[in-house]
Amino acid sequence: MFFEGVGNSLGFIETLKSILSKAIFKIFLALTLLTIMASVAVLHFEGQQNPVEYRGLWDSVWWALVTVFTVGYGDISPITIGGRLVGIFVMISGVTLVSLITATISSIFVARKIREDQGLESISFEDHIIICGWNNKAESIIDTLFSLSKTRPPRIILVNELSEEEINSVLDRFRKFKVKFIRGDYTRNAPLERANIQDAKTIILLPNLDQYDPSVADEKTLLATLNIKSSYPKKKVIAFIMISDNEVHVKRAKADEVIVSDQFVDFILAGDVAEPGLSNVVSTLFSAKSDHRVATAVIPARFKGKTFKEVSDHFKTQQKMLVLGVVAIVESIGVSDFLSSDSSHLDAFIERKLKEAGRTLGEENKTIVNLNPADDYIIQENEKAVVLI
Repeated sequence: MFFEGVGNSLGFIETLKSILSKAIFKIFLALTLLTIMASVAVLHFEGQQNPVEYRGLWDSVWWALVTVFTVGYGDISPITIGGRLVGIFVMISGVTLVSLITATISSIFVARKIREDQGLESISFEDHIIICGWNNKAESIIDTLFSLSKTRPPRIILVNELSEEEINSVLDRFRKFKVKFIRGDYTRNAPLERANIQDAKTIILLPNLDQYDPSVADEKTLLATLNIKSSYPKKKVIAFIMISDNEVHVKRAKADEVIVSDQFVDFILAGDVAEPGLSNVVSTLFSAKSDHRVATAVIPARFKGKTFKEVSDHFKTQQKMLVLGVVAIVESIGVSDFLSSDSSHLDAFIERKLKEAGRTLGEENKTIVNLNPADDYIIQENEKAVVLI
């Protein structure tokens, strides 16, 4: 896994920087000075009386290192009183310094692991999903994310204020997927920065129903959306809210997607009365464990500019999928500020050309769904197929 390797490498580099910035650097310096002084001293005493073994400075350095690290090869050994006194000094000093190095490095790694378990350590994931907040649907959402991504499980970081016992239970359940945790209030920048939000793929905001009532939980979601979009306007934010009246406010805060709790329950219940069996159809289509469910699929490049019927026939014959429609993310390029306040012909021309290219002048991206289009509908560059697997 490329990103996992990158994350581990960055973590090792950060740990190395921590090591070099602490007292252990002084210990390494003392060890280096000890090796140099011992090498020169033993060569002085052994150079003339034991020239076969101590032929030069390199042989003396080799002996000093072997003695400091208590390897004890015995291929070189002093025979003079002065050389042996130097050896005794090197053995005592070397054992002390090496023990200090081992203890210091171990303490740094242990402290880093403890901070990570407490959610206080920065995490260097890339292209990951950040799940902010917590409620009784959170674990099911994580389960579904992994179920829908069997070939390459997503990297997930949780940002919330759960107790140590609760978060450990969650992390243990998803340990094989290496789910990480950051402790803190997700409406503030510091926890999000520790979760490396600048390199995140998607941020999911869940209402904290264990701590707040639905209205207050939605207010936190709104505040978090405003905070994230003001600092990272291009990041995709999916907001889960409890009260439907708050949907318009969260959309104004420029959340990319807004999910309202139980917003389809009335349709499913009423529809099941008017059209018996509808609820079973819906549960089958939108279940991650179902053999037949709704999903999106990348349209091969050769079908860009072709008709919807050609795409539909391709998926039906080649992949045994039924194409229900197309979906597209219309990306903003944020150039409205460059247009003048008056509606000049030039500005109108620019705006028209941007719209023809599938771009908008606003700051947020928009998702456009086109279900059951006409057979002669022309597939656009940025569209995906909505399919029934």
